[in-house]
Amino acid sequence: MTQVDVWWARLEDYSAGLDRLLSTVEVGRAARLRRPEDRVRQVLGATMLRLAVGAATGTPPAAVTVERTCPRCAEPHGRPALPGTGLHASITHSGDLVGLALTTVAPVGLDVERIATVDVAGLGRTVLHETERATPPDLPDFFTYWTRKEAVVKATGDGLAASLAEVRVTGPAEPPGLLAYPGRAQLLAHLTDLHPDGGYRAALAVLTAEPVPVDERSGRLLLQ
Repeated sequence: MTQVDVWWARLEDYSAGLDRLLSTVEVGRAARLRRPEDRVRQVLGATMLRLAVGAATGTPPAAVTVERTCPRCAEPHGRPALPGTGLHASITHSGDLVGLALTTVAPVGLDVERIATVDVAGLGRTVLHETERATPPDLPDFFTYWTRKEAVVKATGDGLAASLAEVRVTGPAEPPGLLAYPGRAQLLAHLTDLHPDGGYRAALAVLTAEPVPVDERSGRLLLQ
């Protein structure tokens, strides 16, 4: 798999019984979520991962080993690892979209955000570098910055431990690219803006210097 396969599913693609493919840990993790829509997002993402890996490796989806142990607290909410497969995966969700990225190329990070009214001035202090600007009328620009940065910190595995304001990426009018990453001056990442829906912004990061082809697909192809 010399490309990245990305699947997008919607909450409406959920159907009862999908959790039959999941482990007891995954089922329990979803069950602990209070809001029904959050449980649906969790099950959709975990199910698509198992179906995609199963198809790529010839393994029954329910038999796929998914390791999610967080390196900081040992709870099962870390990014998914797929031991013994050579595959790298990332799952994301926002609004009614759930996304999955899968590749053998290098560690990968996928992020999607629904464009919504936010306090750009306030939130921008935690997301934007001092050299980056996104004014309130330009909400899509802000979400472009945000998803590019989130994709990178997901690919590195740093997640919430990384300061997005210290991650520098190119501006929304420029081709996506990583300019600087805190503590890792030599970090190489190839970024791609994705297009799941007009009301969303999404980005993909792969920890490689070389361009990587990306194939965006409907999650229904996995779930049907």
